Formats: sequence, structure tokens, C-alpha cells
Amino acid sequence: RIAMSDSKDDPFAVSRRVLIEAASATPILASAGPTSLSNDVTARCDAWLALDAEIDRLLSRWSDLENVLVKEKRWHKMTPDQREALSPTEEMDAIDRQVKGLFEQRRQGLDALPALVARDMRGVASKLQVAVKVMDHERGDGFELFKGAVAEMQHVRCTHCGAPVVETR
Repeated sequence: RIAMSDSKDDPFAVSRRVLIEAASATPILASAGPTSLSNDVTARCDAWLALDAEIDRLLSRWSDLENVLVKEKRWHKMTPDQREALSPTEEMDAIDRQVKGLFEQRRQGLDALPALVARDMRGVASKLQVAVKVMDHERGDGFELFKGAVAEMQHVRCTHCGAPVVETR
């Protein structure tokens, strides 16, 4: 069961914001054609984007805690033992442990996406969203996903007239 929370106090809760972002993550091209059935590509991309948003939320909380320690406790002048004795570091350590596992889940999810073939524009758009997010975070790791999604887009046809959505040059 997933605990939901809008609070930054519980690093293990999935925020409502993350769930809302995931639900709205892929309909970029909804106006490009009639509503199509979502495929596995879209669902996997939605899950990846939600996981990525959760990692961002946790890292933001960790940064907030670090800033409090720096400002109020003179963190930079403390020994590692003194830092560990402070209570916010317990939450920071819990976040570190959780994020480590989430990073691995995110990597595994990303590794599986290039092999999935999008069957509609929503799937293609979903893959492009993930690729852009990866490139933004990691500066290039999403290139194969991006390249594959662009190639797939060249084979997608308009549901109304059958014309290619992207012209091949």
C-alpha cells in the first residue's frame, strides 16, 4: 500500500502532486487524433515519469534538510560524528537509502523502454517525454530511446486520413 501525503515530513510517502503529475504526463498529443487505447509503452513511461518525480521530491527534501543544518547548526564546521548526532540526518539517511533503490528502479525501467514499440502517437509522445527528462538529468543517456522514438514516429499514420504523421526525408 502506498501512503499519500502532501507533507515533506514523511520521505516514504508518495505525494498527491507526484500522482497528479504522472496522470497528466502523457497527453501532450491528445489533440493529434481521436482517443486511442493506451498501450504498454504509455503505461511504462507514466510509471517512469512518476518514479522520476518521486526521486526529485525526495532529493528536494534532502536539500531542504541540509540547508537547515547549514544555516542553524554550522554544518560545514562540524565533524562527521557531530553531523550524525543531529536528528535531521536520520531523515537524510533514510532518504539516501530510499533514493538509492529508486535510482536502480528508474535505471531498469529506462533500460526496458527502447525495446518497446509505440503503436500510437500517445506512446511515441510518452517515450519522447522520458527521453527529454533523461537527457535533462543525465545529459545524454536517453539518446537511444530518443532515436528509437523518432524512428517510430516516422511510421505512425494519421488515424483520419492515413497520411504519415512525420514526413520521411
